[in-house]
Amino acid sequence: MIRIGILGSDNSHALAFSKLANLPDEAGNYLYDDVRVTSIYGLDKERTQVVAREGQIDTIVEHPIDMFSHVDAVMVVFRHGNLHYKHALPFIEAGIPTWVDKPFTILPSEAIHLIDAAKKNNTLLAGGSTCKYCPDVLTLQQEFQHLHQNQSVISANFNFPGELVSPYGGIYFYGGHAIEIMTTIFGKNPISVKTDVHCGNLIALFKYEDFAVTIHFAEVSEFFATIYSGDKVITHPINISTVYRQGFQKYVDALKKGQMPEDFDSLLRPVLLLEALEKAINTGEEITIGNLRLDG
Repeated sequence: MIRIGILGSDNSHALAFSKLANLPDEAGNYLYDDVRVTSIYGLDKERTQVVAREGQIDTIVEHPIDMFSHVDAVMVVFRHGNLHYKHALPFIEAGIPTWVDKPFTILPSEAIHLIDAAKKNNTLLAGGSTCKYCPDVLTLQQEFQHLHQNQSVISANFNFPGELVSPYGGIYFYGGHAIEIMTTIFGKNPISVKTDVHCGNLIALFKYEDFAVTIHFAEVSEFFATIYSGDKVITHPINISTVYRQGFQKYVDALKKGQMPEDFDSLLRPVLLLEALEKAINTGEEITIGNLRLDG
């Protein structure tokens, strides 16, 4: 049995992941016979009790360290990215496989430290936005790659929520989803970003070498992407309703295989892109994006 501990009860992700592992379907069948969320830690006692009860989590711990001998892996899912580093690091240093939710961290230095610790202790490390596993996102990735290989892509755009004044790190809170949707569909290495804020809504233009992607951070309930090419226009919805399951499945598969689902650069890259995005918002300037890899 793989025993998973949850760190952070304030995020909806805590309950969503717990239900996937612990609750049977209407026929009484479990999604996994050999995976359970067994422990949880949260800063809000009342909220933690609610998640434990509704997610059928057996143990609430008073301190994260209390999980060490009772779990085989953990998931760090606090809403605020500033809480991820200090809660993930002890588990990574102990060699316990660790998922760190989006945003992986807010400070690049913290992301690099977590990655260095994982390398040093040979710890499986995963996380970020589960939206990168969305079937619609992967379909758009294939559509884009086909058009781009034919050198016919002119530009693209999509929409996703993003709060400039969120108490959970501003644009970092939801922005991590949009950034990983973009890099999954359109490629890992944009070269610059500039932004405009009008009527409280953020528009970000990410330039790649031979095309550009506009992200409309609009608080709406439906998401769409459009790719413009020389001979066709593709518009496709982005339905993220199943991404909890797809993300959790990726983590479970990684735990069973003992292999990270993505490389370390894929964990650092969104942090660096969010830093560039925030700088563009704060300065009003076009921000050149430098090296997005660990080895340069």
